[in-house]
Amino acid sequence: MPFRWRFWFRGFFSLGMFWACAVSAQPASQAWFDIPSQPLASALDAFGKTTGVVIAYNGNLAVGRLSNPVKGQFYPQQAILLLLKGSGLVADYTASDAIVVVPAPNETSVTRSPSAIAQAALSQQSAIERRYSALLQERLNNALCAQRVTRPGTYRAAISFWVGPSGSVTRVKLLGTTGDAQRDTAIAEAALRVAVGEAPPAQMTQPFTMVILPQASGGTVDCPRAEGGRQDE
Repeated sequence: MPFRWRFWFRGFFSLGMFWACAVSAQPASQAWFDIPSQPLASALDAFGKTTGVVIAYNGNLAVGRLSNPVKGQFYPQQAILLLLKGSGLVADYTASDAIVVVPAPNETSVTRSPSAIAQAALSQQSAIERRYSALLQERLNNALCAQRVTRPGTYRAAISFWVGPSGSVTRVKLLGTTGDAQRDTAIAEAALRVAVGEAPPAQMTQPFTMVILPQASGGTVDCPRAEGGRQDE
């Protein structure tokens, strides 16, 4: 199955595979930061709340790591570099308001395409995790594609959700807004109807977080065509 939308995990990255911190996107302007040195996960959360940047990362990468303090007026790109300095991690920008934190490569560049970052994230998963990630992506993709209002392609969204022992989504949290209250509600309701059919692998951390990018930022649409070639209204 093609890896279509930019779907990341906090157990994978955590979505449980990637953990997405942050809320709605804001312009990449300077902001005042006052983030003391602390466990990396909470520092990234503070960074996201300050900037509105969506951050995705493997929850395991944050374990045992402390952030550098960041205090003063900075652009988000400067602040995240300071926060991660010396941690062995770097920030990959998928867009001006979406970051993936990954192990530092040999090269110094921190800008990659969403597709490259998504594939790099998948490569860090075990075969069992990749299989479940693909299954989860397929179920959520079909749920969002089923309605015109939630069909991916024109909006950005970050969703955290939990999957119960039966394989059904039990709780959903939209991280910020897509800019359309009706769509926000419809996305949450669609995700709550998802049934994966099996429990997540024990090693995958929850919540899972999915980041959907609009086509303008590199996202692609892979919606199955409904019978008769039409999607539901």
